[in-house]
Amino acid sequence: VGITEGAIYRHFRSKEEIVRELFETYSGELYSRIEKAIGRSGSEEERFKGAVRVFLDFAFKHPDAFRYLNVFHYLRGEEVRKFRRIPFSLLRDLVLELRDKNLLRVDPEYALAMLIGTLERVFLYKAMGLLKGRRSEVKDKTAEFLWSALTGGERHTVR
Repeated sequence: VGITEGAIYRHFRSKEEIVRELFETYSGELYSRIEKAIGRSGSEEERFKGAVRVFLDFAFKHPDAFRYLNVFHYLRGEEVRKFRRIPFSLLRDLVLELRDKNLLRVDPEYALAMLIGTLERVFLYKAMGLLKGRRSEVKDKTAEFLWSALTGGERHTVR
């Protein structure tokens, strides 16, 4: 890319600092997008589906950044807690809000695992060509599926 190693290390003190800065940058960008979607006015369903769509939109438009976030989580999971703007925290808060409003029909921990796991796999399967259709269709279908799976599409009490 035309950048010498010396130039990089005039800006960053170490490879470790580069690794952390990349994570913080990518995580912060995804966080901002999800925060904006959740902060919009509308029903819980609209806000939830909006968060799903912007999450996948980020993954589809920035696949290398999204893969990097996943690898960082797998290899350095304990370090993630040191960062302030973590998309996980927004999604967790959204799931807890659904629970508090008696919309969630599964335990919040499982709901969060289903939500994040599904989003990661949808990205992977779309990238592999296993999921057909335009990205917009995939985002809409995923949002609808997750809403129905986690809430039953209607009001339920927490068990």
